[in-house]
Amino acid sequence: MKKLLRLLLIPVLFLIGLGTVYMLSALLGMLIPVGPERESFPEEVEIFVHTNGLHADFVLPTTHHLHDWKEVLEGKHFGQHETPYLSIGWGEKNFYLNTPTMADLTATTLLNALFVPSTSAMHVDYMYGKPREGENARRISISEDMYLELVDYILDSFELENGRAVLIDHEGYYDYDQFYRAKGKYHALWTCNNWTNRGLKKIGIKNSLWTPMDWGVFYYLEEE
Repeated sequence: MKKLLRLLLIPVLFLIGLGTVYMLSALLGMLIPVGPERESFPEEVEIFVHTNGLHADFVLPTTHHLHDWKEVLEGKHFGQHETPYLSIGWGEKNFYLNTPTMADLTATTLLNALFVPSTSAMHVDYMYGKPREGENARRISISEDMYLELVDYILDSFELENGRAVLIDHEGYYDYDQFYRAKGKYHALWTCNNWTNRGLKKIGIKNSLWTPMDWGVFYYLEEE
Protein backbone atom coordinates (compact mmCIF):
# COMPACT_ATOMS: atom_id res chain seq x y z
CA MET A 1 0.00 0.00 0.00
CA LYS A 2 2.80 2.41 0.90
CA LYS A 3 4.56 1.57 -2.36
CA LEU A 4 1.38 2.36 -4.29
CA LEU A 5 1.01 5.69 -2.48
CA ARG A 6 4.60 6.59 -3.31
CA LEU A 7 4.00 5.76 -6.97
CA LEU A 8 0.89 7.92 -7.00
CA LEU A 9 2.76 10.74 -5.31
CA ILE A 10 5.42 10.97 -8.03
CA PRO A 11 3.18 12.48 -10.77
CA VAL A 12 1.56 14.80 -8.21
CA LEU A 13 4.93 16.14 -7.11
CA PHE A 14 6.01 16.41 -10.74
CA LEU A 15 2.98 18.54 -11.60
CA ILE A 16 3.49 20.72 -8.53
CA GLY A 17 7.13 21.24 -9.45
CA LEU A 18 6.26 21.97 -13.07
CA GLY A 19 3.61 24.45 -12.00
CA THR A 20 6.06 26.17 -9.66
CA VAL A 21 8.69 26.52 -12.40
CA TYR A 22 6.03 27.85 -14.78
CA MET A 23 4.80 30.49 -12.35
CA LEU A 24 8.32 31.59 -11.45
CA SER A 25 9.16 31.86 -15.15
CA ALA A 26 6.03 33.95 -15.68
CA LEU A 27 7.03 36.24 -12.83
CA LEU A 28 10.58 36.63 -14.14
CA GLY A 29 9.34 37.24 -17.68
CA MET A 30 6.95 39.89 -16.38
CA LEU A 31 9.69 41.75 -14.52
CA ILE A 32 11.90 42.07 -17.61
CA PRO A 33 10.63 45.02 -19.69
CA VAL A 34 10.85 45.12 -23.46
CA GLY A 35 10.43 48.30 -25.45
CA PRO A 36 11.14 51.95 -24.80
CA GLU A 37 9.91 54.09 -21.99
CA ARG A 38 6.83 55.95 -23.13
CA GLU A 39 7.94 57.99 -26.09
CA SER A 40 6.38 61.15 -27.41
CA PHE A 41 4.16 60.21 -30.32
CA PRO A 42 0.94 61.69 -31.69
CA GLU A 43 -2.02 60.56 -29.59
CA GLU A 44 -4.38 60.05 -32.51
CA VAL A 45 -6.24 56.80 -31.79
CA GLU A 46 -7.65 55.70 -28.45
CA ILE A 47 -7.49 51.96 -27.71
CA PHE A 48 -7.82 49.89 -24.54
CA VAL A 49 -6.45 46.70 -23.07
CA HIS A 50 -9.14 44.93 -21.09
CA THR A 51 -9.21 41.74 -19.00
CA ASN A 52 -12.05 39.58 -17.72
CA GLY A 53 -9.69 38.25 -15.05
CA LEU A 54 -8.24 35.63 -17.36
CA HIS A 55 -7.93 36.90 -20.94
CA ALA A 56 -6.34 40.25 -21.80
CA ASP A 57 -7.88 41.55 -25.04
CA PHE A 58 -7.64 44.62 -27.24
CA VAL A 59 -10.57 47.05 -27.35
CA LEU A 60 -10.62 49.01 -30.59
CA PRO A 61 -12.97 51.43 -32.34
CA THR A 62 -15.37 49.52 -34.58
CA THR A 63 -15.14 52.10 -37.31
CA HIS A 64 -12.20 54.41 -37.92
CA HIS A 65 -11.07 56.18 -41.06
CA LEU A 66 -7.97 53.96 -41.00
CA HIS A 67 -9.87 50.67 -40.69
CA ASP A 68 -13.47 49.51 -40.51
CA TRP A 69 -13.97 46.18 -38.72
CA LYS A 70 -17.43 45.90 -40.28
CA GLU A 71 -15.67 45.06 -43.54
CA VAL A 72 -14.03 42.03 -41.92
CA LEU A 73 -16.41 40.64 -39.29
CA GLU A 74 -19.82 39.01 -39.54
CA GLY A 75 -22.34 41.80 -39.27
CA LYS A 76 -25.46 40.54 -37.51
CA HIS A 77 -24.80 42.70 -34.44
CA PHE A 78 -23.82 45.87 -36.24
CA GLY A 79 -27.28 46.63 -37.55
CA GLN A 80 -29.13 46.03 -34.27
CA HIS A 81 -27.24 48.15 -31.78
CA GLU A 82 -24.74 50.95 -31.59
CA THR A 83 -21.42 49.13 -31.15
CA PRO A 84 -18.70 51.78 -31.22
CA TYR A 85 -16.04 49.45 -29.78
CA LEU A 86 -14.95 45.84 -30.24
CA SER A 87 -13.03 43.63 -27.86
CA ILE A 88 -10.82 41.21 -29.82
CA GLY A 89 -8.81 38.36 -28.30
CA TRP A 90 -7.01 35.22 -29.41
CA GLY A 91 -7.12 32.00 -27.42
CA GLU A 92 -7.55 28.24 -27.22
CA LYS A 93 -10.66 27.19 -29.16
CA ASN A 94 -11.98 24.49 -26.83
CA PHE A 95 -11.36 26.67 -23.79
CA TYR A 96 -13.17 29.60 -25.41
CA LEU A 97 -16.16 27.60 -26.59
CA ASN A 98 -16.73 25.47 -23.51
CA THR A 99 -15.65 27.68 -20.62
CA PRO A 100 -17.93 30.73 -20.50
CA THR A 101 -17.12 31.13 -16.78
CA MET A 102 -14.44 29.75 -14.47
CA ALA A 103 -17.15 27.57 -12.91
CA ASP A 104 -17.27 25.69 -16.23
CA LEU A 105 -13.53 24.98 -16.25
CA THR A 106 -12.62 21.30 -16.06
CA ALA A 107 -9.24 19.74 -15.33
CA THR A 108 -9.24 18.11 -18.77
CA THR A 109 -9.83 21.42 -20.53
CA LEU A 110 -7.09 23.14 -18.52
CA LEU A 111 -4.50 20.39 -18.98
CA ASN A 112 -5.19 20.09 -22.71
CA ALA A 113 -4.88 23.86 -23.13
CA LEU A 114 -1.56 23.97 -21.31
CA PHE A 115 0.20 20.81 -22.45
CA VAL A 116 -1.27 19.94 -25.86
CA PRO A 117 -0.75 22.37 -28.77
CA SER A 118 -4.36 23.17 -29.56
CA THR A 119 -6.48 24.83 -32.22
CA SER A 120 -7.02 28.53 -31.60
CA ALA A 121 -9.96 30.89 -32.09
CA MET A 122 -10.66 34.61 -32.11
CA HIS A 123 -13.26 35.97 -29.69
CA VAL A 124 -14.99 39.23 -30.58
CA ASP A 125 -17.22 41.15 -28.15
CA TYR A 126 -19.40 43.89 -29.62
CA MET A 127 -19.27 46.66 -27.02
CA TYR A 128 -21.80 49.45 -26.53
CA GLY A 129 -19.28 51.87 -25.04
CA LYS A 130 -15.75 52.33 -23.77
CA PRO A 131 -14.60 50.04 -20.98
CA ARG A 132 -14.41 51.74 -17.62
CA GLU A 133 -10.78 52.49 -16.85
CA GLY A 134 -9.38 50.93 -13.72
CA GLU A 135 -8.02 47.62 -12.53
CA ASN A 136 -9.43 45.70 -15.51
CA ALA A 137 -8.93 48.23 -18.29
CA ARG A 138 -6.18 50.58 -19.44
CA ARG A 139 -6.49 53.31 -22.03
CA ILE A 140 -3.63 53.83 -24.49
CA SER A 141 -3.46 56.68 -26.99
CA ILE A 142 -1.35 55.77 -30.00
CA SER A 143 -0.44 57.24 -33.37
CA GLU A 144 -2.25 56.33 -36.57
CA ASP A 145 0.82 54.43 -37.82
CA MET A 146 0.89 52.39 -34.60
CA TYR A 147 -2.81 51.66 -34.93
CA LEU A 148 -2.41 50.41 -38.50
CA GLU A 149 0.42 48.14 -37.37
CA LEU A 150 -1.79 46.77 -34.58
CA VAL A 151 -4.68 46.17 -37.00
CA ASP A 152 -2.32 44.24 -39.29
CA TYR A 153 -1.11 42.15 -36.35
CA ILE A 154 -4.67 41.27 -35.32
CA LEU A 155 -5.85 40.60 -38.87
CA ASP A 156 -2.92 38.25 -39.37
CA SER A 157 -4.30 36.12 -36.51
CA PHE A 158 -7.69 35.60 -38.21
CA GLU A 159 -8.29 32.98 -40.85
CA LEU A 160 -9.65 35.08 -43.69
CA GLU A 161 -11.55 34.06 -46.81
CA ASN A 162 -11.91 36.77 -49.44
CA GLY A 163 -10.91 39.31 -46.82
CA ARG A 164 -13.61 38.23 -44.36
CA ALA A 165 -13.21 36.47 -41.01
CA VAL A 166 -14.56 32.90 -40.91
CA LEU A 167 -17.29 32.50 -38.30
CA ILE A 168 -17.29 29.41 -36.05
CA ASP A 169 -20.70 27.78 -35.87
CA HIS A 170 -21.09 28.10 -32.11
CA GLU A 171 -23.11 30.35 -29.86
CA GLY A 172 -21.27 33.13 -28.07
CA TYR A 173 -21.50 33.66 -24.33
CA TYR A 174 -24.07 36.42 -24.84
CA ASP A 175 -26.08 38.00 -27.64
CA TYR A 176 -23.22 40.32 -28.55
CA ASP A 177 -20.14 38.14 -29.02
CA GLN A 178 -18.93 35.64 -31.60
CA PHE A 179 -16.06 33.26 -32.31
CA TYR A 180 -13.99 33.14 -35.49
CA ARG A 181 -11.41 30.75 -36.87
CA ALA A 182 -7.82 31.72 -36.08
CA LYS A 183 -4.26 30.92 -37.05
CA GLY A 184 -1.69 29.42 -34.71
CA LYS A 185 -1.56 26.83 -31.94
CA TYR A 186 -2.22 27.54 -28.29
CA HIS A 187 -0.01 26.00 -25.59
CA ALA A 188 1.57 26.82 -22.25
CA LEU A 189 4.34 28.92 -23.82
CA TRP A 190 2.00 30.78 -26.17
CA THR A 191 -1.25 31.84 -24.51
CA CYS A 192 -3.95 34.43 -25.11
CA ASN A 193 -2.02 36.89 -22.96
CA ASN A 194 1.25 36.26 -24.79
CA TRP A 195 -0.64 37.19 -27.96
CA THR A 196 -1.80 40.52 -26.51
CA ASN A 197 1.63 41.14 -24.99
CA ARG A 198 3.31 40.66 -28.38
CA GLY A 199 0.86 43.01 -30.07
CA LEU A 200 1.71 45.78 -27.63
CA LYS A 201 5.45 45.29 -28.03
CA LYS A 202 5.09 45.15 -31.80
CA ILE A 203 3.72 48.69 -31.92
CA GLY A 204 6.31 50.02 -29.49
CA ILE A 205 4.41 49.94 -26.18
CA LYS A 206 6.63 48.88 -23.29
CA ASN A 207 5.54 45.49 -21.92
CA SER A 208 6.82 42.29 -20.36
CA LEU A 209 9.35 40.01 -22.04
CA TRP A 210 7.04 37.00 -21.66
CA THR A 211 3.76 36.76 -19.82
CA PRO A 212 1.24 33.93 -20.08
CA MET A 213 -0.90 35.71 -17.45
CA ASP A 214 -3.04 38.83 -17.82
CA TRP A 215 -1.38 40.50 -14.83
CA GLY A 216 1.90 40.49 -16.75
CA VAL A 217 0.26 42.35 -19.65
CA PHE A 218 -0.98 45.04 -17.27
CA TYR A 219 2.22 45.36 -15.23
CA TYR A 220 3.74 48.14 -17.38
CA LEU A 221 0.51 49.78 -18.52
CA GLU A 222 0.01 52.91 -16.48
CA GLU A 223 -3.38 53.63 -15.03
CA GLU A 224 -4.21 57.09 -16.27
